[in-house]
Amino acid sequence: MMVDTIIFADCICNEECAVALNQTIQSLLRSGGCVVGVLPDFRVGVDIFERLMKERYTPIEIPIVNEKADGFVCNGGRGKDYRLVLWKDKKT
Repeated sequence: MMVDTIIFADCICNEECAVALNQTIQSLLRSGGCVVGVLPDFRVGVDIFERLMKERYTPIEIPIVNEKADGFVCNGGRGKDYRLVLWKDKKT
């Protein structure tokens, strides 16, 4: 089964998870689809995941804000050290 959009949050905790998440996205996402993910900058493997994703997708950073305003509001950890990224398929 192929999907148009994949949404994930805080799924990377090491290099193996980064590779596995990328492979899962590649196997499930239709051509022209998009991925939305919340990335913790302090985790090992995030840099590998982003490098793998850039081979096929264009990343777009979405600002995280702490108040209700334009941008993404992150509850819990208040967005500190997290990024919200949208990846669009380069083929579209």
